[in-house]
Amino acid sequence: MSGSVPSLAAALLSAVCYATAAVAQERTAAAGRTPTGGMWTLAVALQAVGAGLHAVALRYGSLTVVQALGALTLVLALPLHAALGGRRVRPQEWRGAGLTVLGLLAILLSTAPPGTERALGGTELVLLATGTAAGAVALVRVPWGADRSVLRGLRFATAAGAAFGIASCLTQGLTVRLAHDGPGAAVADPMLVVAAGCTGVLAIAGMLWSQEAYRGGLGIALAGVTLANPVVAGCVGVLLLGDGFRGGSVGLAVALAGAAAAGRGVIALSRPTPAAGRRHRVPRPRTTSPAVAE
Repeated sequence: MSGSVPSLAAALLSAVCYATAAVAQERTAAAGRTPTGGMWTLAVALQAVGAGLHAVALRYGSLTVVQALGALTLVLALPLHAALGGRRVRPQEWRGAGLTVLGLLAILLSTAPPGTERALGGTELVLLATGTAAGAVALVRVPWGADRSVLRGLRFATAAGAAFGIASCLTQGLTVRLAHDGPGAAVADPMLVVAAGCTGVLAIAGMLWSQEAYRGGLGIALAGVTLANPVVAGCVGVLLLGDGFRGGSVGLAVALAGAAAAGRGVIALSRPTPAAGRRHRVPRPRTTSPAVAE
């Protein structure tokens, strides 16, 4: 695992901010309120601080490593959410979080960053952003048959995670270019300015999509975001930035096994908590047979 101490520290503090923001978003959604008010403002502020720390981590560390460390958001958010709800974290929730984090760590450990840092051009960054945005919009807008609350939450969470992941890729690409070429990089490549705008749009879209995902509960939404974010960023690292797999086919097999474990963790977290079940349960009217009615 590569990455300097400042990068790791910033990534860990960023995970704390993101975890607290996720709990604030879920509580706003659970109360049935629109994304306004004090709790939503707190979530936005924490997301902004987390994004700033995330940008620092990306500047000094590997994209794949920093994104995988975001899995700690899930581990931190579960006990915080349970404490605010006056309950303990269920064993099933710990198992789901553990599988998700272990799966992401397997992907991290099997991925090797390139020997030299490569920066994407402005046009490449814009194409990456627009392609991701189109796929995410299709995921949340196109009818997908029976749209149960769990599936709906997972769709929005996946779209949000993809938006956050690509926003991180754009952030790292922009910081690398600015570090290498200075402020004159935007003059030499005006598309970098467009890419910076795309970064903001994706971050806002991810925030709104994740808020919609939290209507289905914290576990499935946060697991979906936490899983999609590093996976999407990791695909960019492998396909565009020259990242590879340690040990060749063995590393690829470990990464696939990690993805399977993380998927099982998401499934475990998709089951509603007892508190959520009581909150959303609607009493059924008692039916009376004709014979009794007479």
